[in-house]
Amino acid sequence: MNNETNQLEKKFLQKWVTANGLGWLVGCIGAIILSHLVVNIFYPKETNLILGLCIGASVGYAQWFVLKGMFKISSLWGLVCTVCMGIPFIAFEIMDENEYNFSSFHGDYEFLYRLIFGLIVGSVIGILQMQFLKPYYKKAAWWIATSSIGWGICFLASSIPMPFVILGILLGGVLLGMITGYGIIWMSKTSN
Repeated sequence: MNNETNQLEKKFLQKWVTANGLGWLVGCIGAIILSHLVVNIFYPKETNLILGLCIGASVGYAQWFVLKGMFKISSLWGLVCTVCMGIPFIAFEIMDENEYNFSSFHGDYEFLYRLIFGLIVGSVIGILQMQFLKPYYKKAAWWIATSSIGWGICFLASSIPMPFVILGILLGGVLLGMITGYGIIWMSKTSN
């Protein structure tokens, strides 16, 4: 590997990790703000109803912004992430409000619940986003595993208990960026 390629990979990884880390943080903060300013007007209970939509949109479109600097990629990349993250959060919230008690998933096993949730949602995101990577990477199918592992570890990191929850949120986005960023670098190396 020559020095120029190494520098390009390093520059890409810095942008990608920053985009994912900031996207995750902005999504969490945005959800809190929108919940209090908008959602609570129509739905007065404290809720995570829009958390997935906000996180999915901010991370997905931050990733898209970095990728479009490398090659032509559809903005649907961000929409896929928004919908795939939003629907499970909305479904769980509605089910919880209708007396389907998910509290058994929390407590001692919350870390496992979050890991599994992230792995499943990351797989679905990976399956759908892989279609956008196929024209550029021969091994684009690896994006499914990369996305699944990245989102799983990200959600696992977000299970850090109080008072370190902000650290967990920051760490989650950075880990998502590192795992998926190295996945993209690996796919680009194997596609040459």
